[in-house]
Amino acid sequence: MDPKMAEKAQEIVTKIQNDPALLKEFEAAPAKTIEKVAGINIPGFLEPKIEQIVKEQMKNGGNTDPMDIIKKFL
Repeated sequence: MDPKMAEKAQEIVTKIQNDPALLKEFEAAPAKTIEKVAGINIPGFLEPKIEQIVKEQMKNGGNTDPMDIIKKFL
């Protein structure tokens, strides 16, 4: 993974994890929350994949490293 992309991804993860309101928003609408925090536009075809991965993560009790999840897209 490109070091700059990894750094940006970690920044996004940290912001979401450290803000209870953002975390709740992320659980309800992950793609939209990532767009908001990162200031990017996620293509519509990726949104269902993001939703699926986040639901899998929550089902597993959140034990997966957030960077491992992000790497699924890279």
